[in-house]
Parts: sequence; C-alpha cells; structure tokens
Amino acid sequence: MAHKEVLNDSVKPYNDRESKTHQLRNMFNTISKDYDFFNNLMSWGLAHLWRRKAMRWLHDYRTETLLDIATGTADMLLLADQLLSPEVLRGIDISEEMMNVGWEKLKSHRLDHKTELEVMDCAEMKFADSTFDTVTIAFGIRNLERLTQSLEQINRVLKTNGRFLIIEMNEPQKGPLAVLYKIYVKLYVQLATGLLSKDKEAYAYLTKSMHYFPQGKALIEILTDHDFRLLKYKSFTFGVCSAYLLEKTN
Repeated sequence: MAHKEVLNDSVKPYNDRESKTHQLRNMFNTISKDYDFFNNLMSWGLAHLWRRKAMRWLHDYRTETLLDIATGTADMLLLADQLLSPEVLRGIDISEEMMNVGWEKLKSHRLDHKTELEVMDCAEMKFADSTFDTVTIAFGIRNLERLTQSLEQINRVLKTNGRFLIIEMNEPQKGPLAVLYKIYVKLYVQLATGLLSKDKEAYAYLTKSMHYFPQGKALIEILTDHDFRLLKYKSFTFGVCSAYLLEKTN
C-alpha cells in the first residue's frame, strides 16, 4: 500500500522535474473554463448523481460548518447548501482559476454571503483546530501530493466526531468490466479530449492517476491508520466511483 501511495505521488501531468502540486495548479488553471464540461463527459453525466447520493449520507448528522477541499468549481458547496443548509461554507483549492469559475456559480445562487473560497494546500491548512463539523472532497483525493500530511490536517480541523466524506473515481481492476473500462478510456475519453481539449496531457493525467491511487479496502486501511473510523462505504455504477463516509476518532 505504501508502495502504491509513492507511485501515486510520482504520477504528474507534465514532467518529473517540478512538484506535483505545482504542476496540478498550472494544469487546473489552464483547464478551468472547460473542466465542468469534460468532467461530465468523462463520467457520462453521472458525477452530479454520485455527489448527491453521497451527500445525502450526511442528513443524519449536524453540519453547521462545512469545508470542501479541492473545491474546484464549487459543485460540492452548491450541493451541500441545497441538501444540508450549513451556516458556514468554506472551500479551498490550489487553483485560483478553478475557484473563480466556482465563485461565479456561488454568486448566481446568492451564496457569496455565507461562503469563502481560498487558495490553500490542504497539507498546510491555516484553520484552527476543531473548526468544522464536516469536511468533503470529491474527485480530488488522488491529486493530493502529500496524502499523509493532508489526512493529518483534515483530522486536526475537524471537530470531535466530525465527518469526512470522500468521493473518488475508480479503475476496475479485473474481469470484463476492467476490459471495457480500458476500451472506454482509449476510444472515448482519449478521442474526445484529443479532439476538444486544449490540454491533452491534463486529461491523460486524470485517467492515469486513477490507476495508481489506492481504492476500496486499500484506501480504507490508509484512512483508519490516520484516526478515522469508517461509517459507510459504497460503490456506484458498476464500481467506477466510490464514496466513503468516515468519522474522526481521536
């Protein structure tokens, strides 16, 4: 597992010289205007459904303060307000341009009065200890360069018994679905992004990074090793996406 985590850190969009975080910041800044379109394209329009199903798990828990990490274009914050109605919404991301797109969405839904977005690496968060009832991250945990430090920081800023919701894409590992997935990536995703995207390497990275990031039991083991307790786990749409709901234990 540690070996796979190291491999994930070595998967970078452009080159081996610069840090993964630096390259991802530039990558997401470049594709920010097209990100929502290609995210829907790559997920067959199901990403919003997966977010909604997972977010509903939080109905039974008090959520007055919520932090969304790798908030990007703010879809999770919009959904959190709709389903949970927190008093305080915060979003952080390493890409300012992604959040600029998200801020326009928030303003159009009149959420700018209760929401703050800030450029911040979650491995070095500036929030005080025990600030948030809930922390979420959707389709972003595999992009974290310093996963161990990030999990320690998430644990730190959560209140006692606070919840941590993760949604992440999976790469099917075996059986007919694994074969179909490889065909899908090669024929559909690569063709579509090659024809339509200005940054082919960015979307090649997004699919490649799924191969090396721990998923299912392997990811749960990492999370429980960092003082989280699994409350719920579910895979969606034949296992191509999974959601994990955890509770801070320390």
